[in-house]
Amino acid sequence: MCRKYGATMAWTPMVHSRLFLENKKYRKTVFTTCEEDRPLAVQFCANDPAILLAAAKLVEDKCDAIDINLGCPQGIARRGNYGAFLGDQWDIVKSLVEVLAQNLSIPVFCKIRILNSIETTVEYAKMIEKAGCTLLTVHGRTIDQKGRYMGLADFEYIREVKRALSIPVLSNGNVRTLEEADESIRITETDGMMSACGILTNPALFSGLEIAPEVLANEYLAYCAQYPVGVHIVRGHLFKILLSKLHSHVDLRDSLNSTNTIEECAAIVNTLAERLKLEPSETAIELDESTSADNEEDVPCDMGFLFD
Repeated sequence: MCRKYGATMAWTPMVHSRLFLENKKYRKTVFTTCEEDRPLAVQFCANDPAILLAAAKLVEDKCDAIDINLGCPQGIARRGNYGAFLGDQWDIVKSLVEVLAQNLSIPVFCKIRILNSIETTVEYAKMIEKAGCTLLTVHGRTIDQKGRYMGLADFEYIREVKRALSIPVLSNGNVRTLEEADESIRITETDGMMSACGILTNPALFSGLEIAPEVLANEYLAYCAQYPVGVHIVRGHLFKILLSKLHSHVDLRDSLNSTNTIEECAAIVNTLAERLKLEPSETAIELDESTSADNEEDVPCDMGFLFD
């Protein structure tokens, strides 16, 4: 769906490399694809090179790149010692990138968060490039910038990383519209930009089209009928797409939260659409930072990006 509306590449949600390797049920649940779902990067979190390589080998012929998540700031990443919490463990990061670069037939990508200074962030990025990364995404917030303390992404850090590297660099953060995406690329001088949770709220973000959330929700449900997934995944996506509308229809929000089938989800979306037809005008909803479309801590995010 995001590809239809202008995303030139897509990433899977973050996949736990050890669970993916050891648990067939987990593997079947978190990774499904089709011929149309290309180009595709499979995004792994890891801290063990051997486990990461073995997991990557399972999907090497089903995707176009392996992406190492070095940017997750959530508590689960702290407990598991992966994601952004490897930002001060450069030896581990180096070994993760090198083992993939030396043993896979497809490219290795990475996504990082900025560190506490521009100089340190640039050196970190250069180390990752030297280890074999061929495309780097930089999220312009530190590990502590999350939830209500999120703040704005720092484009200056991203620009300096781009200027220091010879590989493609994508910017990430502060983007909810196509205009903001274009502005992000202009300011950071990057080769493109990645949207994570912003594109979950508006899958048509890269098209510049203004499509009503309930219309997008119904289109998403049509894709679900064609490419079946678990109802918990469907609920999560519908909550994001309908975020601005469900604030004023709390009963439907609560009903959606307790659905057990995709048919029940569809009925709620249709009820919402009928109600919205009767509303006299658009009601502006002020979202605080904890419910922001760009809050990467809300849910695991699919990701797409736009090349300049």
